[in-house]
Amino acid sequence: MRPSEKPHKTVFAESSDGAPTYWECPSCGFLSGDPRFLDLEHACPVCGATGVERRRFPSDRVRRLDHRIRDYQSQGDGEIVVILVMALLETILEDIVDRMMEAQGADLKVRRVVMDSQRSIGVRIGKLFPALAGEEFEEAAEELGYRDFPKRWRTMREARNAFIHDSPFNGPRERLDAEMGADAMVLLDQAYRLFVLLNNRFVADGKHRS
Repeated sequence: MRPSEKPHKTVFAESSDGAPTYWECPSCGFLSGDPRFLDLEHACPVCGATGVERRRFPSDRVRRLDHRIRDYQSQGDGEIVVILVMALLETILEDIVDRMMEAQGADLKVRRVVMDSQRSIGVRIGKLFPALAGEEFEEAAEELGYRDFPKRWRTMREARNAFIHDSPFNGPRERLDAEMGADAMVLLDQAYRLFVLLNNRFVADGKHRS
C-alpha cells in the first residue's frame, strides 16, 4: 500500500506555556507534534519520506511574538494582547494560504503577486481560501471540529478594528478589557491546532496527490 493510501491522524503538540512545537516534513509539508517525528527514520505518514531533517513549526519569528503576547497577558494588558493576537493569526493564515498555493504548483513569484494584490484578511478568508480549498473557510473549520472559530475570530477582529479606527457608523471602541484578552488567548491556542489541521488536509495531502 502506498503512503498516500494509508489513513493518517494529526498528532497535536503537547500543551506548553508558549507556542506549540510541530515538526514539518520538508517533502510534503505534513506537520506533527509527535516527538517520534524527530527521528529521521520515522516515516512521514503522508509521503513516506525518511532520512530528511524535519523543520520546526511555527517559525522562530512567530514564536518570539507568541512569547511577547503571553508576557502582556500575564501583565493583564488585554488591549495589547488582542491587537497582537489578531496580527499573529493573520500571519499564520498568510503562511497557510501561501503553502496551499505552493502545494498546487504556484511558484514564489506568482504567490508573491497574489498575496500582494489581496492584502485584506477578509478577502484572503472569503475569496482566496475558497478558491484554493474548494470550500469556504467556515466549512473547512466546521469539518475539522472548529465550527465556532471563524465567527469568534471575525468578532475579535471587528473589536480590534473598532478600537484602533474611529468608525463613522458605530463610533470608536474605548477599550479592550482583560476578559477579551483572555478570549484572544483561547482563540490563539485553538488557531495553532486548526491551522495545523488545515495544513495537513490542504497542503500535505494536496502535495502528495499532485
